Amino acid sequence: MSDSRTRNEVTATPASGPRDPRAVARRLWPFVAVVLAVVLWWPTGFSGRGPWMHLPLVQMSGGVAPISGGVVLLGCLVAGAVVSALVASPWPKFVIAVALTAVAWVLADGSITFAPGERVVLAALAAIGMLVGLGVGARATKGVVSAASFIALVAGLSPATWSRGLLLAIAVALPFWAATADRVAPTILAVVRVVLTWLAAVVVSTSLWIGFSGLRAGELADPGKAAPVVGRGFVDHVREHGLEIVRTAPQVYTGWIWVAVVLAVLLVVTATVLTCRRATKAA
Repeated sequence: MSDSRTRNEVTATPASGPRDPRAVARRLWPFVAVVLAVVLWWPTGFSGRGPWMHLPLVQMSGGVAPISGGVVLLGCLVAGAVVSALVASPWPKFVIAVALTAVAWVLADGSITFAPGERVVLAALAAIGMLVGLGVGARATKGVVSAASFIALVAGLSPATWSRGLLLAIAVALPFWAATADRVAPTILAVVRVVLTWLAAVVVSTSLWIGFSGLRAGELADPGKAAPVVGRGFVDHVREHGLEIVRTAPQVYTGWIWVAVVLAVLLVVTATVLTCRRATKAA
């Protein structure tokens, strides 16, 4: 009886084998994603534009420099998009984006003298950028091509001063992760989509800067008068210089083409090896 009961207990006890690393990674990722979102929020949106965790509001005589409106709008958009792309749950990503934006605003607010009404407009620009960014980032994880396009969008829109070369090389190479012998055309089209996304983002960000630079100090306080000036400057710059930007922007990063090629080859080789290994295990 005792031997039979012992055998039954041993049989009922699951074997304690090694844990699946992928299962462990899936459990840990939500926590890692939150930490990454908090750490990357300011560098991706504002690095090089001002002190750490301060919104880059530039003081001028009579108020804040109007170009600060464009920096705040685009920076909060990019930073919010990165948070949204990393954190899957809706409420945590919203809380993180709101909390970090509020902290950066409070830290910057103490050293700036605003024109009457200017504070509300700049706060609204920060909120609009953050909300749009949360929507944009939510689509980044829908596939390899979506992720590559998102990276290209971040590289094109961010007002931060970090170099875009490596990020663009990764974005261009990433579609090759899903490349196969019978998916040559879709892969090429995906690369074209990534490049066009980046070029469109560069045109938009550059033209928005020109639009805000058409304002004088203190004019942000009246959005009814400021919006038409920014809009006209934006449209005129796109119409007059859009094609020139599309032609000249890639020339800045021609040296990174070979990096993209090497990354693409590595991704194709890695994907092929993993596919062969899975097929061997299945057989």
